[in-house]
Amino acid sequence: MVQVHPDGIALSHSHHVARYCRRRHLRSDGRPLRDAFLLRLGEEYLSTNWLEHFHDSDRPAQIVGVSRALTDKGFQVGRNAAFAVLNVGAATAACKNDLNIDIQVVALGESHDPSHVGIFGYVAGDTNTAATLARQVREVYPAT
Repeated sequence: MVQVHPDGIALSHSHHVARYCRRRHLRSDGRPLRDAFLLRLGEEYLSTNWLEHFHDSDRPAQIVGVSRALTDKGFQVGRNAAFAVLNVGAATAACKNDLNIDIQVVALGESHDPSHVGIFGYVAGDTNTAATLARQVREVYPAT
């Protein structure tokens, strides 16, 4: 099993994370493909951002915060990209119920991006978990 970052803090099940999705990882209707949630070889976790870090409940302010955090660390946010939002509790429950996998959604608290979150508990090539996470997306927002 993949180990959780020792300094990380598990997010509340009521909180949300956003996954940056390039255009090629979006369906024609704008919803994310499972590929948006696949780990690359050598990755220990899926990178996302904690929305409530930026504001308790204002989703547009949260999305702007995530976009700025990525831009501030030198990431180029694409015009045709999107942010796919996952509820932590729904995502962890779906993986447990559908696949019997215990994922962990952990705030990593990096100095250059305090909203950075890792989704731990699966490995590169795990298309079932990636597809389960993609199905849990209920909100998608333009990245710019």
